[in-house]
Amino acid sequence: MIELAEVLHRHAPEYRRCHGACMPPAQHRALRAIQGCRTPEMGGHLYRCGECTATHFGFHSCNHRSCPKCGGAKAEAWRERRQRDLLPVPYFLVTFTLPEELRALCQREPELGYTLLFRESAGTLQEIAANPRHLGAELGFIGVRHTWTRELLCHPHVHYIVPGGGLREDGRKWRKCRTLQDGSPFLLPVQVLSRRFRTRFAEARRTQEPEFFRTVPGRVWEKEWVVHSQPAGRGHEAVGYLARYVQHTALGNKRILSDQDGRITFTYTESGTGAAKTLTLEAMEFLRRILSHVLPRGLHKVRYFGWLHPNARKRYHKVATLLDAPILLTHPKPPDPPMHLRCPHCGAFARQIVGRFPHARAP
Repeated sequence: MIELAEVLHRHAPEYRRCHGACMPPAQHRALRAIQGCRTPEMGGHLYRCGECTATHFGFHSCNHRSCPKCGGAKAEAWRERRQRDLLPVPYFLVTFTLPEELRALCQREPELGYTLLFRESAGTLQEIAANPRHLGAELGFIGVRHTWTRELLCHPHVHYIVPGGGLREDGRKWRKCRTLQDGSPFLLPVQVLSRRFRTRFAEARRTQEPEFFRTVPGRVWEKEWVVHSQPAGRGHEAVGYLARYVQHTALGNKRILSDQDGRITFTYTESGTGAAKTLTLEAMEFLRRILSHVLPRGLHKVRYFGWLHPNARKRYHKVATLLDAPILLTHPKPPDPPMHLRCPHCGAFARQIVGRFPHARAP
């Protein structure tokens, strides 16, 4: 297996020489973090096992959200927290996608483009759900921003996991979603969501950047935008699916097959057929695609809305009470010890820190 850090060590210096002047600070930070992750540059700890008394040295992780080595424990903890909050109602996975003509905006101005994508798509969901013709209630939902295709191209979209129903305006009653004739649950009409999302986004662009708005082809504001909604059972699988994107980067180490003659080959799964494919890119194009998905500092990948917002726990408890759902105030079981405390010699979770080494001074 070839790690992404190895690829960056070989090709990042040339990439910086060619494109360093126009690289945003977030991409420079990502390169440094991924290359230094779990190396002497990051420093480390000296451990001693309480069972077998063996000593072992461990390097520090970079904990950068674009690093394929980091974030696994955080993603798993997020998945467990979200699954504890699931309600006894049907769930939906709703996806809003920006049209191709506007994707360059997210690459050129990620703070503006991705902020509008989140704000206007979430506002569309709440606005349509509040209409008595459709649901007449306030939704609570979680959104996860996703920026890449399986070939690492730019494809900005947001996945929302939405309970099938909402809290009435007076907060006294739960309004459940409709059921179709075939027995399947139905949340909101995607055509209405698509057109309202398009209108809200256009109004925001016209207000904030009228010059940019005039450069966008008129057909963009006339065609149907892609909004997809599908039932997600009781939500467990949808939460597990979204957890993979909470901390992980666009490409994991296991997918990189080779780095030869300045060309990188990696695997991906074709969306339509599910078939395993390989793709080979020139090193500079490979790095460009990887770094294009590095988000600026302060730009969140996950956001919470309605009565699922962290500051709305009282309303969430009200919803849980209306649905006779159990409210878990404590963790149902003790969390597993961190994997870095497992002794590599005997396997016991009994390693203790006996020494610290600062950055660039680790053995």
